[in-house]
Amino acid sequence: MNHKIVIAAIAQALLVLLLIPRHAHGQTAHEQDFGDFVVHFSAISASQLPADMLRKYGIANDNHQGLLNIAVEQKTESSHMVSADVGGTVTDLFGHSHPVRFIRTDEAGEIDYLGVFPITGSGNYRFRIDVVAAGRTRPYTVRFNRDYIED
Repeated sequence: MNHKIVIAAIAQALLVLLLIPRHAHGQTAHEQDFGDFVVHFSAISASQLPADMLRKYGIANDNHQGLLNIAVEQKTESSHMVSADVGGTVTDLFGHSHPVRFIRTDEAGEIDYLGVFPITGSGNYRFRIDVVAAGRTRPYTVRFNRDYIED
């Protein structure tokens, strides 16, 4: 087997792990516990992922686009990711608020929601994500900040 192919596959897998915000044990900076549910979240620049992965989801490989990943875990004896209605906004460093539309992905039975947002310059971005887990009516709201440095 070609070593360059193996190294590229490992690098791609590691980048994917940066995006997938699930299965952390205990509360971390990338999850919020709401009792029966935990909302996992991450935000990166879209340019950090391999081009083929971005194409798969119709996302441009652009330094001016950020990518949010949300996963909702139902806490049971065998915790698992569940469907949810996910929406949100991002506020940029100029105070402009942008809605984020999410698409559902289902890789190997794991449900995630991907959303794209504009990166308008280097600085701190504020996120508000509203999640209504399947079978629930009350939304869970996650707020977090992320710094971006424009290349």
